[in-house]
Amino acid sequence: MYVEVDSKVYYNSNLAPSSAYVSSLVQNNSNKYAESSELNKYGARFKYSKFLNIIDNSHESITSNITTINIRRDLRVVLNTFAEYSIGFGNEFYVKYMDGYNIKTSAFRISGLQQDVYLSDIPNTDRITGSLFLFTLPSENSQSPTIVRRNVGTINYAKGVITLNPINILSGKVKDGQTIIEISTSPKSNDVIGLQDLYLQLDINNSNFETIVDEISSGLDPSASNYVVSSSYPNGNLVRSGGRTNGAATTTTTNQTVSNVTTTSGSGSSGSSY
Repeated sequence: MYVEVDSKVYYNSNLAPSSAYVSSLVQNNSNKYAESSELNKYGARFKYSKFLNIIDNSHESITSNITTINIRRDLRVVLNTFAEYSIGFGNEFYVKYMDGYNIKTSAFRISGLQQDVYLSDIPNTDRITGSLFLFTLPSENSQSPTIVRRNVGTINYAKGVITLNPINILSGKVKDGQTIIEISTSPKSNDVIGLQDLYLQLDINNSNFETIVDEISSGLDPSASNYVVSSSYPNGNLVRSGGRTNGAATTTTTNQTVSNVTTTSGSGSSGSSY
């Protein structure tokens, strides 16, 4: 399982030679933490407050940071076969929107539809469980989804488990020669646990670090009338960027991507467990 971060780093421009210099220091220190023995193992814990301190202590010019996190798993899929999938995150999901779209996925294609589709969720009133649906978008940044299939699976927010009913997937994103669907969401706690059989990593390549001049500390805007405010919540996009990889993949194995798969001969249900 992966942790992805989005950090807005504020700095005093009088104490740093450039924005690029500050950004480089932050990314280097973040990468050291990503490669440390605290992560990259089963039973590891991403320590949110420690990570914030790593950013703040990267240089004396840094005045603060606003950092949001997502957790991601890569669902390995079986192409051109009806299969049921179950994937667990070992961490409780945060239900931010009761009207759905709390989970995000990369694009994939299924039988019977000629468009790229995405998977997302609708919570039940208990905020513990919910249902899954498939939708399309005119573009990755669009806020105008069209739901094409409802009740294609279930989600348990409290247990952090997503179960997809038998579905025939034709293509998806290809990673290390294996077709996958990236699935991400916000955890209930910013301290993420690599529970039991989950190998926890901080994915720097899919993280974002943006440096912003702190105009108050820099003396450029003492009254704070033009201060740039960063949201403490993840971005509002409905899907993961990057799209779908054209063509079929050759199957290889990876110890970083785990899912339970039950193949079926038709579209009827069959058992699977997490």
